Amino acid sequence: MIDLFVRYGVAIHVALMVVYSAWARGGSSPAYVWALPWLSLGLLEIMLLLPPAHRGEAPKSAVRRMIGGILLDPITYIGIALLGFLLVQWLNGPCELVENPEAFSGWDYEPPPWKTLPFCVVREEALQVLLWFVAVVSAVVAVRHAVRPSARYFILKLFVANGALLAILGFAQVLTSHGKLFWYRPISVYFFSTFGYPNHAGTFFVMMTALNIGLLIRAIGNKGRRAEIAWLALAFCLNAAAIYGSLCRAAIVMGSLIIIVGLLYGLIYLWNRISHVKVLAAVVIVAAIAVCAGVLALVPGSPLKKEVDSIDFSHLASVYQGDREELGQAALDIWKDHSWTGVGGWGFRRYVALYMGEDRWEYLQTSGRANVHNDALQFLCEHGLIGFGLIAALAIALLGHALVRLPLIRRETDTTSGLQRSWFGSVSPCVWASFAAIAAMVVHSTIDLPFRSIANTLVWFVLLACLPGFMPSKESSK
Repeated sequence: MIDLFVRYGVAIHVALMVVYSAWARGGSSPAYVWALPWLSLGLLEIMLLLPPAHRGEAPKSAVRRMIGGILLDPITYIGIALLGFLLVQWLNGPCELVENPEAFSGWDYEPPPWKTLPFCVVREEALQVLLWFVAVVSAVVAVRHAVRPSARYFILKLFVANGALLAILGFAQVLTSHGKLFWYRPISVYFFSTFGYPNHAGTFFVMMTALNIGLLIRAIGNKGRRAEIAWLALAFCLNAAAIYGSLCRAAIVMGSLIIIVGLLYGLIYLWNRISHVKVLAAVVIVAAIAVCAGVLALVPGSPLKKEVDSIDFSHLASVYQGDREELGQAALDIWKDHSWTGVGGWGFRRYVALYMGEDRWEYLQTSGRANVHNDALQFLCEHGLIGFGLIAALAIALLGHALVRLPLIRRETDTTSGLQRSWFGSVSPCVWASFAAIAAMVVHSTIDLPFRSIANTLVWFVLLACLPGFMPSKESSK
């Protein structure tokens, strides 16, 4: 156990940040963000105590090498700049609502204490966003510089195991809680597992299912232990079922597509690695489980059947976006007036009524109108070109590192024939699984708000940081 902690201590702590966020009301409740900076501080401490040392390397030398790598990494400075920007936004507030006859709605917010600097309307709300990205930046830096490639696979295993536990909780509550979160907190709308907003749950379990597929195919292809394959298969069933349990239509569509494509990819990847009979048996078992789940889900009166029936594949975008185009236009109008620095974390909900006018106030009071339901637009509106640019730069830099390494992956040798496998066949299934999870969340964010859950956001950025570790390059073998 001690040896496991020494090897995987930082990886365990990174996963713990996601576990905490997911179990703390699905990562969207501001009441629980207070723990994130403490978890980030604990992560820094473990990085210094358990640096990734090379064979025979002294701990002090490993720490110096790790710190040197962090200081030379451009992503470190992008993260610091982003946190500095969000810190100024948080400090430069609050702003009071005052009457303004010249304004479109007759109301406006007074100038912040420092008029030329980034600002926020409500400091408590801006602090939530700041603490989100404290966790994101610390986790990204830790994964890049203090987590070995083998430990990155361990992070994914902890993710999917946690997802399976959350799925069990979700179905247990659906069957027995009678609308009470954790069996004691009544919620008037449908929720799933710890996620008060079921669409957050949908995105979360789509990502868990994609990662689960990658890990399962990798374990089978590497002829891993039966116990590992068994628990990954069980976790896959739970995570996949939870997609449909969330009743999120976008997640149902994307999750079904990922499962189908993943099944076909697994068939191709495993065909020359293990016995064809075993491959076909695995396909039959998975297909049988899918058919049984489909039959149970689509029985008359099933809430899932109602959601599935409402999916119109010919008008997907308009169905999911609904009547929220007005919110997107309002976000753009707000951004045009605050182009460089935005209106602060969660500021859209404070400004939207001022831009849509008194005749739309009743519309804004209905559920779901406090957010744009397009994460990119909301980040742009609330953090302007500078803040949104820094968030995008962090993601693009991480993705760029992975994409640069992807063509350089070392080709594997088939142990049976002795011949080199193709480049595609040499890429770890966890690479494609991670790309699928990352892409699914981006797609969903164009019509909803998955990035408004720190559990989802942390998983997304950690996957971006993990990707290069799944790609042993030709140079690394020399």
